[in-house]
Amino acid sequence: MAVDERTTLFETLQKMRLLLVEDDALLRDSLRLFFESEGCRLETLETAEEAVKAVRRREYDIVITDYRLPGMDGLQFLRELQAFRPGTMRVLLTAYMDEDVLADAFRVGVHEFIEKPFSSVDIEEALARLIAKRATVM
Repeated sequence: MAVDERTTLFETLQKMRLLLVEDDALLRDSLRLFFESEGCRLETLETAEEAVKAVRRREYDIVITDYRLPGMDGLQFLRELQAFRPGTMRVLLTAYMDEDVLADAFRVGVHEFIEKPFSSVDIEEALARLIAKRATVM
């Protein structure tokens, strides 16, 4: 990703409300610090149950969730999200990319996938594609 594209991406993300649902504390904290270092607001939660409560209280522009979570999994959470916040952009993090997961993810309207393990460049590229898709729809 070129420097100008990266700058534009983070300028756009700085104006958005982002939510990350990830049970791995190290990954969750690393992503929070990464986004904060770029001036972005990223709320982080550990479980899908906490996330359901959060999205009922406030709107998020982008929700990034892990597939495998304790209790409710990421796809069930995204089904809940789709029911009452259909305009929210949805990203699924997964180390378990198989046909069943992909099919379920498409049914709940996942816009982007990020396969674990991933780098910051993978996150940036996925979010840039997501924002570009959104711009063409609007």
